[in-house]
Amino acid sequence: MDKKIVNWATKALSFAGRLQLINSVLSSMHIYWASVFIILARVVKDLEKRIRRFLWNAGSDGRIRAMVAWEAVCLPKNEGGLGIRSISDVNKSLMANHIWSIITNRDSIWVRLIHDYKLKGRNFWEIPCRGSMSWGWRKILSIRHTIRPHIWSSVQSGAQTNVWSDMWCSLSPLSAFISPRAIANAGFSLQSSVADVIDQNGHWKWPQAWLDLFPVLFTLSVPNLVPSSIDRLVWKDLDGKMCEFQSAQVWNTIRNRENQDRLTVWEAGSLTNLNLMCCPLCYADRESRDHLFFRCSFADQVWSNVKTFVQLGSVDNSWDSLLHWVDQHSSSKKADYVVCKLLIAASSYYIGQERNNRIFKNHKRTVDQVVEVIKNSVRLRLMGFRFRVASTKKRIFKLWKIEENEDNVAKPG
Repeated sequence: MDKKIVNWATKALSFAGRLQLINSVLSSMHIYWASVFIILARVVKDLEKRIRRFLWNAGSDGRIRAMVAWEAVCLPKNEGGLGIRSISDVNKSLMANHIWSIITNRDSIWVRLIHDYKLKGRNFWEIPCRGSMSWGWRKILSIRHTIRPHIWSSVQSGAQTNVWSDMWCSLSPLSAFISPRAIANAGFSLQSSVADVIDQNGHWKWPQAWLDLFPVLFTLSVPNLVPSSIDRLVWKDLDGKMCEFQSAQVWNTIRNRENQDRLTVWEAGSLTNLNLMCCPLCYADRESRDHLFFRCSFADQVWSNVKTFVQLGSVDNSWDSLLHWVDQHSSSKKADYVVCKLLIAASSYYIGQERNNRIFKNHKRTVDQVVEVIKNSVRLRLMGFRFRVASTKKRIFKLWKIEENEDNVAKPG
């Protein structure tokens, strides 16, 4: 990861470019090891520190200038984050595959070894995590509490589902409030299945004494058993939906979730329609995407100033209008359109930056100052362009007040 970041640090990458490299390259470099064992917390911390430094500081040394907490950055984009997946959450979701293999008794040498030498006929969920055991096995057992509430048994015949330790009803696991002694005194076994506690008439076999001890048991609906069928395990998400077990489903269920009513940092074009707070630029209306970039009086003055340099007369004060123009000319290499796209990107970025600076740094700039920053940014990019037509270059340089010295080296006018 260090080698990748050092190589990228020499390139002039935008924030969006660094984010894309993180999601497509850096976030996948640890996947193999994350699927083999639980990565040490110290290693996870070091990896995420490098990713954070690359995202916020472009890989440079020094204090990380983070704008929001890392937990917020790791949220999906539709929840206000940047879509970078937490290494720890990904690690646990991938390791859940091993737990699934054990409890479903997948046909493999490793699973057979676990059953023969680790479980020895005992229930996986009840193996104590103490004593002399290998580091890898201890780490697998350590994430059971995260995975267990979501692995449910879909009762068909009831013969393959342990009535006490498996998740199969709203009260599961029953062993959480019924002790092994109470189970034995009632004439049941710790290995009893759901089918074992239902009589031929479809009623529970709970002893009468349990009516006072565990009255909630008698409120449970008796499942309709199909003797010819087989119970199967499924994954249950946070919404209670039963689905097939997949690492992606596990990650989406166990990942960190933040309060979605809290505003999180998004640079320029990544801001979503969040009507959550008063606009920090004009203080006249609630903040939203359209308002922040166009309808806000501050942003409107910025756009009115910079649009005089390009051909954006058809774009009105709305995000949809801007996106429509960009979509129409996205593939065009005509110099005037390239300049327009540069101006749009720079304006969106610095208006968003001004909003963030006011919120997080209590630093304010005037409209003229923001306009000048945008114009300088576009000028610097234009100075490095190679124009095909000399007359076009001369016209654009004159408009943007870019002068060339005797050595044909451009400089701001």
